[in-house]
Amino acid sequence: MKPTDQTAQSIYYQLADQFEISAIYTHNDRLIFRARPYRELDLAIATVQKRLKSSGFGQQVKEDDHGLLISVWELPWHKRIPRLNIILFLATLVTVYFSPFFWNNSFDFLTIPGIFGNMTEFTVALMSILLFHEFGHYLAGRRRGVLMSLPYFIPAPNIAGTFGAIIKSRSPFTNRRDLIEVGAAGPIAGFVVAIIALVIGLQSSQVVAIDGNAVTFGDSLIVRFLAWLVLGPLPEGFDYVLTPAAMAGWFGLFVTMINLLPLGQLDGGHILYGLIGRHQHKLGLPMLAVMIALGFWWPGWWIFGALVFLFGIKHPPTGNDAKPLPRSAQILGILALIVFIICFIPVPIKL
Repeated sequence: MKPTDQTAQSIYYQLADQFEISAIYTHNDRLIFRARPYRELDLAIATVQKRLKSSGFGQQVKEDDHGLLISVWELPWHKRIPRLNIILFLATLVTVYFSPFFWNNSFDFLTIPGIFGNMTEFTVALMSILLFHEFGHYLAGRRRGVLMSLPYFIPAPNIAGTFGAIIKSRSPFTNRRDLIEVGAAGPIAGFVVAIIALVIGLQSSQVVAIDGNAVTFGDSLIVRFLAWLVLGPLPEGFDYVLTPAAMAGWFGLFVTMINLLPLGQLDGGHILYGLIGRHQHKLGLPMLAVMIALGFWWPGWWIFGALVFLFGIKHPPTGNDAKPLPRSAQILGILALIVFIICFIPVPIKL
């Protein structure tokens, strides 16, 4: 570990509620904190040891004539090749590539002319959207000194071939500004790439008569606008048949919308907490009620609602909620909420 100001700040906030920190030093690859415990020493050490280990750091406490010195260093296992991340990424590539199987429940689709090109187009487009989304979080976290894991992709037996990806923060958020910037960076980056994929795909998409037996996908405001812009007005009794790139764009915007739900520790929960603080759950509860109501038209809302309820609707506080929120963070948070509104689909899939 080469200690940086951001790393020192992140570790400081993991110690600050247990120890009074009077000075920070660097020595070789270690950060050393001059500290005095606020509570019983053994309890304070046990608390920070658990936090630091989960963040990829080890710690040692020594006592000298002037008090305590807490030495912190990066654990060797944290530097290893992230095999699980790589395995999950490769597995997700496979399930996304063969996602047409989950539409047909057989491999008969492999005989369709041009199918391999379509599968490749869909996979490249969708994985690009997810990669930009997750690395938006990662890079924003690095910028603000929030220690982030690499993304964990989630392969899945569904029509997209994935449940998306997650990225874990290995250290607490220091203030609401950081919460907004890290929370909004991913969805906005993924949104931009999804729009590009959708526009490119729409240029080759077709307008056909509605087939009453077909599965149809709901339109968000942004999808409806871009389809009208690229393909023109939709005649009565007709619908769009999307190309693989456009379909990946649709799924990318759907993932963006789900992540921006203003609940718990979803990206939208981070952003809303950053904007209004501990009142976040007061707006989250009505959103959960809306999801329950919409579940009568699309049961998937009940699944997402149950997961959010299981992990908690309230967002935990940051290290310093009282720090004033700069105008730039307010604008970024509002921009992310606008993205949520224009991506929202009340009934995503109609059978």
